[in-house]
Amino acid sequence: MSEILDHSPSELQEAYQDEKQKTLSKIGEQLLIRISSTLKTAQVFEPNNITLIQQLNILYASLEGILAKEAEAVIQITKNTLFFNSVRIKFDFSTFAHFKLMREEFNAKQIGTVNFDPALDKEQLKEFIILFAKARLDKRRPFEDFQAKLRNAGINLISVEKMHPFDMGSGIQVESVKKEAKKVFFKSISHLKDVFERDKQNKRIRIKTTRRLMQTIVNIIVDNEPFMLGLTNLKNYDEYTLNHSINVCVLSICLGRRLGLDRKELIELGIAAFFHDIGKLEIPEEILNKPGKLTAEERAVIEKHPYLGAGKLIHLRDFGNLPVKALYVALEHHLKADLTGYPRAWKKDSIDVYSRIVEICDFFDAVTTKRPYRKKTFTRYEALQMMLEKTGEEFDPLILKVFANMIGAFPIGTIVMLNTDELAIVVENNPDMKYKLRPKVKLIADAQGNKIAGRTVDLTDLDDATNNFIRSIVRPIDPEVTDINVADYFLSEGEGRVIASPPSSPAHTQS
Repeated sequence: MSEILDHSPSELQEAYQDEKQKTLSKIGEQLLIRISSTLKTAQVFEPNNITLIQQLNILYASLEGILAKEAEAVIQITKNTLFFNSVRIKFDFSTFAHFKLMREEFNAKQIGTVNFDPALDKEQLKEFIILFAKARLDKRRPFEDFQAKLRNAGINLISVEKMHPFDMGSGIQVESVKKEAKKVFFKSISHLKDVFERDKQNKRIRIKTTRRLMQTIVNIIVDNEPFMLGLTNLKNYDEYTLNHSINVCVLSICLGRRLGLDRKELIELGIAAFFHDIGKLEIPEEILNKPGKLTAEERAVIEKHPYLGAGKLIHLRDFGNLPVKALYVALEHHLKADLTGYPRAWKKDSIDVYSRIVEICDFFDAVTTKRPYRKKTFTRYEALQMMLEKTGEEFDPLILKVFANMIGAFPIGTIVMLNTDELAIVVENNPDMKYKLRPKVKLIADAQGNKIAGRTVDLTDLDDATNNFIRSIVRPIDPEVTDINVADYFLSEGEGRVIASPPSSPAHTQS
């Protein structure tokens, strides 16, 4: 009681409002998850399907309870942020897929607000959800078309308002994010190159610049993770260590985000991954790029780079701005889950979680990059399968599972053959595990094998006449046996242009 008396009425009122907002945000989050799940079900099943009916019943019960308590249920989107009853809905990483789906659906229909009337009945909710999930709209005037369909269906207990013109520029914003992503990706490579040059000249390394770059990369990953993952398909074989370090950095931040690390932790993880291979500066080029098998002596030299890297980081003039965990990552990123690997003299009972994250990302990018000493370069699909076979032995089982879900059954950048005889590049994974084999793909070759500047299609799309999936993946294709450079497609997206040059020979191939 004394604690309450210690606060003024205004402070108590402020605390009450804060708690109320947190409660409303949580209610809104749960409601959006219910709506998102019901929409996904309605997109797949017929209106009388028992699974859809069950989802609708759960959603209706949620809305009924909210309307009885709050007297209103208003969902609004502005500046790509969702609000419930004027309170911002905060999503964590595990529920972000639901937020993303709702944002995309609102944007596609140019809907800014959905208002559920307190007198809402179950039948109108069902009709609304089915229309929202399946209605084919005039792309020139999607909001007006959708509003007309609501009127024609007699839906008057759920109203919609048009999105503010400022928010309708989301497509432009997406292109802007892609351009910024490409710019930051190459800026990071340039910065690491500058780090290497400064190290050789014994000059001060700008860790604050590194930190600012990581902050930007985290922001871009939050805005468009699939495209940032797509950029890791870029492989500069002449500057392998530079390109590889940035790829590992991006992959690690994406994985850390999926594991629930907060923003500060993600920035520190990014810095640690950025410098994980800095010890290779001390390894002679003739050993690093030796075409044949290394001798025992050469292997011993290579295995020194974790110690050398940690040593370099310790002696940085700007060491105070470097996360301490960067030292662990430099030392431990070649230690396996069973504590084998190297450096062999490094004795610990466990490996730091940042090191376990970077180890997985380091291995994945390394084996999918062409190197002079390796006969085979694995596709991303092959690399993931191989890694899953080594779970618990080389890789932390939990972290690898999250990584596999992030990368997807067909990793972003995988070339796939479709059942329509078209070729496509995977550009975004489906967040719904039921549809992990049905990502979004960009069509790159038609059924005759001619390269095309095709559209991006969702492999969960159904044929209206048959209710079957329009397209399905038959198998992944090794890009090495095609004339297709996957990285070019992500670079062109980052420049806001489209590749449409026909190949000299058909793009189709037998795998």
